[in-house]
Amino acid sequence: MSRTPLILIVDDEDIIRNILDKLVRALGFEAISAASSSDALTMIEQQRPDLILLDIMMPGSNSMEIIETVREDQRLNKTAIVMISGTDDLNAIASFIKAGADDFLLKPFNATLFKARIVNALEQLSIHQEKRGLLSAIADGKLKLAQTESSRDQFCSKLSHDLNNALTGIMMAGDLLLMSELPDNVTKGVEDILESTEEMTRIIKQARDKISPR
Repeated sequence: MSRTPLILIVDDEDIIRNILDKLVRALGFEAISAASSSDALTMIEQQRPDLILLDIMMPGSNSMEIIETVREDQRLNKTAIVMISGTDDLNAIASFIKAGADDFLLKPFNATLFKARIVNALEQLSIHQEKRGLLSAIADGKLKLAQTESSRDQFCSKLSHDLNNALTGIMMAGDLLLMSELPDNVTKGVEDILESTEEMTRIIKQARDKISPR
């Protein structure tokens, strides 16, 4: 990431938000916080955080709504979500992971574990962005290659068409000459020209078939 990651802390308890804010800033990241899902959704829309620290259980709020909103919005596909849970109910945690959360932390947790999970989530986000960039570059390359091949085929088709017209004109002119009374040496020269013209026609056909096989 070229800029300092912005982390949104979503928790209804003031003391938890303040502690998490200090931890996030101590790691060198920017921090903003919200006490409810409605406030969080407003901040997400306005500031597009890189990572959301989201409490699973917030009275009067809906953490699942935040996850679903983030994951349904293509503009937020670069946002990571780490759940913070005071319960070890694996079924509840699994439901949030299935909905789109990237990781979770169980309360209480120490600063070392907190740092490891946050840094890992941001690294995975960076890897995902690099992967998307590479896939985009590959797609652009394939498109340019297809466009180049299309231009080549169009050029070769037009060139083949124009050459065939020119060769047809030569062959018809030669045939007309052979229908006249000509000296033997002239007749032989015209026949040689027609033979070379037929060979050129054959070469063009072979080249065209290699480029656009039936």
